[in-house]
Amino acid sequence: MMLFRSACNSDLDVIHQLAEFSGIGITTLPKNKELLKKRIKWSCASFKKKVTKPAHEYYLFVLEDQKTNKIIGTSAIESRTGHESPFYSYKVSKRTRVCHSLNIRTDYEVLSLVNDNQGKTEICTLFLSPDYRKNDNGLLLSKGRFIFMAHNRERFAPTVIAEMRGISDENGQSPFWENVGINFFHMPFAEADRLTLATNKQFIADLMPRNPVYVKLLSAAAQEVIGQPHQSTIPAMNILLKEGFRYNNYIDIFDGGPTIEAPLDDINTIRLSRNMVIKSLSDEVSGDTFLLANTQLDFRATINYALFNEQDNSCIISKTTAQLLNVTCGDSLRIAPIRSSQ
Repeated sequence: MMLFRSACNSDLDVIHQLAEFSGIGITTLPKNKELLKKRIKWSCASFKKKVTKPAHEYYLFVLEDQKTNKIIGTSAIESRTGHESPFYSYKVSKRTRVCHSLNIRTDYEVLSLVNDNQGKTEICTLFLSPDYRKNDNGLLLSKGRFIFMAHNRERFAPTVIAEMRGISDENGQSPFWENVGINFFHMPFAEADRLTLATNKQFIADLMPRNPVYVKLLSAAAQEVIGQPHQSTIPAMNILLKEGFRYNNYIDIFDGGPTIEAPLDDINTIRLSRNMVIKSLSDEVSGDTFLLANTQLDFRATINYALFNEQDNSCIISKTTAQLLNVTCGDSLRIAPIRSSQ
């Protein structure tokens, strides 16, 4: 059984190992141990904080294999982007020029540096160990965040975004960076990626071009990757697309990866989730499996069997599940389908 839970200080070493293994391009999962330590501390404080509206909270989660007590993945939520430093994106816009005397029409795209996604909630930091990319583990790691959001709506903005990792090779070479960013930053892609989290991002405002970038002037390799996700990110992006996320014509300023978004209340897991009371615990429960979570800020979620009664809004789960989620009879349980068809 897998447990999706809030991260704690003792998880630092293992999260650092996952970060080292994740490659280049997951900006919010730094390989610097001190930065990770700060983010875990920030997360722990956010879970304990009384919140009536989102400000500057960060919620970090881990996925733990209960058979081995091994942490195999991580994901997170930033409640409101751009609180302490600007949140930059490139907006992809279409423009048209027409010369009637020559009967020539030109359609082209430009990239403009904007802060349009500032103030939205961002889901981020998702990485799952390759050996565990099976058996719905990716679904739990991604959707576990939504079931937490479903029970704590006041902690999040009305719109949720996800910046998907853009295309780069095994050596960290990004076609988009090599044609755009490097001309202004004069540093490798990996270093710019690191500085994004390690600094207040002032270097972006100082060095990025103020005028639009004309897409047609970029190399074919750079044009091809605009708005395209990294190969390893496609499964995670597909999960979000099925949740109701859509590409919003914004891309990452470094690797050109797509930004996708959805209204908070329209995300399928949130919209379809229900709060139920645990009526009884059983040695064994069979039937359909669901995404199950406690309603505490010491958050825990898993995928397992549940039986529920629509009339009295109650459910039955196994004793093993109850122990894992730290709940008992009479407690509330947030339940959502693993897939929207359930």
